[in-house]
Amino acid sequence: MQSQKPQLLTSLIERVRSSPMRLTKKRERILGALLTMERPASAVEIRARAGLPDSDLVTVYRSLEAFASLGILQRVPLESGTHLFELTAPDDHFHHLICRRCLHTERLDVCLGSELESRARERGFTRVSHVIEVYGLCSECSSQN
Repeated sequence: MQSQKPQLLTSLIERVRSSPMRLTKKRERILGALLTMERPASAVEIRARAGLPDSDLVTVYRSLEAFASLGILQRVPLESGTHLFELTAPDDHFHHLICRRCLHTERLDVCLGSELESRARERGFTRVSHVIEVYGLCSECSSQN
């Protein structure tokens, strides 16, 4: 995987360049930082990893939202209303197990969304999408109680 990261970064940069979006140096650094993350991360963590501590957090969020609109980044909603972010293959998505205490996050390899979306369409809903995340305490946090 490590040896594939430079090629992945190159393909992500090309995807951004082929879109109407401008690829700024900051956006390129944010993409590089996302690529080094081992788990979904907050905008604050991404800004620090990108080496942009003096950059306005709004700028980082705008870049993240722009990447999400291209389908290369997924927002992972937290119960608090904030989000974590992770790179993903275009038009792919995942659901997660998220620890409420330490925010340890694991991808789930199951999706019930198509069944739920089908039931919504049966009831006349259109432009259907879904967000499913599972919250609890990871084993390490559970053992600390």
